[in-house]
Amino acid sequence: MTTPVRAQLHDDPADPAIAPAWDALASAAGTANPFYGRDTLIAAMHLPGAAKPRLLLLWGAGGQLDGLLPVARRPLIRGAAHATENWDQRARALGEPLIRPGREAMVWRAALAALDRSGGLHLRLSALDAHSASTAALREVAAGLGRPVYETRRYERAILVGGGSSEEHCAQHIRGKVLKEHRRLRARLADQAPLMFERLAPDGDVDCWTSDLFALEATGWKGREGVDAGADPATEAAYRAILARAHEAGSLDFHRMMLGDRVVAMLANLEIGDTGFQLKIAYDEAFASYSPGVLLEMEYLRYALDQRRLALVDSCARAGHPMIDRIWPARRTIVSLAVPFVSPLSRGFCAAADRWRRRAKAVS
Repeated sequence: MTTPVRAQLHDDPADPAIAPAWDALASAAGTANPFYGRDTLIAAMHLPGAAKPRLLLLWGAGGQLDGLLPVARRPLIRGAAHATENWDQRARALGEPLIRPGREAMVWRAALAALDRSGGLHLRLSALDAHSASTAALREVAAGLGRPVYETRRYERAILVGGGSSEEHCAQHIRGKVLKEHRRLRARLADQAPLMFERLAPDGDVDCWTSDLFALEATGWKGREGVDAGADPATEAAYRAILARAHEAGSLDFHRMMLGDRVVAMLANLEIGDTGFQLKIAYDEAFASYSPGVLLEMEYLRYALDQRRLALVDSCARAGHPMIDRIWPARRTIVSLAVPFVSPLSRGFCAAADRWRRRAKAVS
């Protein structure tokens, strides 16, 4: 007999009463997503422009939390209506709900029934893994309810897939000429001062490393465009909290490349189990001719495959990224979906929006 799921909309993500169940679910979810983990979400709520989410909690047998999806309202038609969406903000790279393996269909059936009563014009789900068990279950459940699922966006981004050594990866996927150039650049840097690659220790000073990361990012294009992590006090505080909470929880994987006593490049990742996510990378543009970002990523590749033996690392990069795409050939397909609610108005709106998108695509 299949255990039913009870849906509950919870208004306070910081409620300590739900913390143990949330943490347990985040660790057990079929598709890892640190951006909807408790520590990261609570810290990211303070980013400028981030709406406070409600938590759709899906409870199974014995009070076990089987699913969790942060949701928020997204204004439509100049504020005359709204969509219900999986919560988004600038630090989020994946919108997958947290669901226990094997419970995807039951969770989505209960979730759609609960969200039908939310008053939104439709359900908007962004940054989903197109091939996850959750996305497949959503499509199946929606089809069983007679609801179409409209795909509003699709792109691919680079991932690093484990299972082999870094030597095997480089031999199969990176041209010898490119590897030779990497060695040449490392040698040129090492001629100037000792070149070192370091990882933040569990008892290391995360605040100091974070300050160095933000300083590097401020000197690059993000700083010039005002979108770096230190662009304003609220943004800086939120990102500092994300990194500090992850370090305290043991899920922060922080790397840096040093030239003597100078920080040249830094990489901050979030990990859940055997899956990593690249949150921030920055380098000193004074050394741009040496490709410090590439050199740090190559060193990280060796660490991830040979030492950590991770199963997957998501670059969280945009499609067609000129650097990471060249050294990580595997791709993760990311989609955004629109799901109508039960009302005729919702169905009509989604169908009309889909026709408009198709016409716009045909003439572009």
